[in-house]
Amino acid sequence: MSLVAAMGVFVVGLAAAPAAALPIRKSHATMVLDAVDQFIVPHIQTLTQKTARMNAALQAVCKEGADDATRHAAVASFADTVRAWGSLDFIRFGPVSRNHRLERVLFWPDPRATTSRQLNGLLAARKPELLEAGALAKQSVAVQGLTALEVLLFDEKAPLGASTEETARYRCALASAIAANIDTVASEISTGWTGEDSFRLKILTPGSDNALYQDASETVRDVVKAIATGLDLCKNRFVTPELTALDETPPKRVRLPFERAELTGEFLTSSLVALRDLFETTGLSAYVPADKPWMTDFLPKAWKSLLADAARLDKLRATERGSEAHLHALRKMRFDLSGIRLIIVKELAPNAEIVLGFNELDGD
Repeated sequence: MSLVAAMGVFVVGLAAAPAAALPIRKSHATMVLDAVDQFIVPHIQTLTQKTARMNAALQAVCKEGADDATRHAAVASFADTVRAWGSLDFIRFGPVSRNHRLERVLFWPDPRATTSRQLNGLLAARKPELLEAGALAKQSVAVQGLTALEVLLFDEKAPLGASTEETARYRCALASAIAANIDTVASEISTGWTGEDSFRLKILTPGSDNALYQDASETVRDVVKAIATGLDLCKNRFVTPELTALDETPPKRVRLPFERAELTGEFLTSSLVALRDLFETTGLSAYVPADKPWMTDFLPKAWKSLLADAARLDKLRATERGSEAHLHALRKMRFDLSGIRLIIVKELAPNAEIVLGFNELDGD
C-alpha cells in the first residue's frame, strides 16, 4: 500500500466536516509575494537581530570583569540564534546560496568531527592574525559557524571568560571572532535580500529581462521546493539517523545537531514551526484535490502531531532512549514528515500547476 493510500485509511474513519466555503486559491505570483514579505524577509530580520546580540554578548564575555551573568547572556543569545537559523535553514535559494554562506552559518553534517579537529589546530597555532576582522572568512567553513561556536561555548573544562592565561585568552577571542563572522554572514544575507539590486526584487519581478526567473512558475517552484527540502532535512537529521542507530545490535549512539548545547529539540521545533507557517502562508492547502478531501483534515493534524512529538524527543532521548515511547514518537514523526511532503509534492503542487522537477523528491 502506498503512503498516500495509507494516510487515506488513517483518516477514513473521521466524521465528515460540515460544508464550508472553498478556500481562496492564490496565484503563483501571490504565493511568492506572501512567502517573501510575510515569511522570508521578517525571519531574516529576526536572524540579524539575534546574531548582532550574540556578537555583542560574546565580545562582552572576553572582557575583564565578565561574570556568570555575562556568560549566561552569551549562552542565551546563542540559543536565540540557533532558533532563528532553524527557521531559515531550509531557504536555500537566493543570497544564502552564494559564497558558501549556508555552510558558514551551519556546517552539518559533520560525521568525522571536522569542526573539533580543525578548531584544535587553530587553538594550538594561536595565530593572532586569525582574530582580525574578516580573517576567519578565509578559513574552512567548518570553523566559521554555529557548530564551531558551540564547541567553544559549551566546553565545561574550558569555560569562556576573561583570563590572563594565553591559551584561554585566545580561545575566548576565537569564539568572539566566530560570533562576529556569523553576524557578518547574516548581514550579507539580509543585504542580499533587501539591499540595492535585491534578490527580493528579482524574485518578485520575473520576466524576459530577468536573468534568474522568466515567470512566476519558476519563482514559486523555489518556494515550494524549500518546504519539501525542509521536511527532508528534519527527517534526515533527526529521525532517520536515530531510528537507524537504535536498530543496530547493540544500539549505537548517533550525533544530532546542537546536542552539546542541549538545543537539538529547540532547533528541530523552530524548523517545524517555520515550515508549517510557510506552508500556510503559500496557501497550498487550498489545492487539495476534490477527490481526496481527507487531506484537508490530515495536514493540520500531522503538523500538530509533529510539533508534539518534537517537544518530547529531547527528554525521551535523555531518559528513555530506545524505549517503545521513544520509537513510537520517531516512527510517527517519520510518517507525518513523509506524509506532508508527499502530499505537497505529488498532490498539491501538481494541482496548483507547480512543476518541481528535481529527482531527490522522488521515491518516497
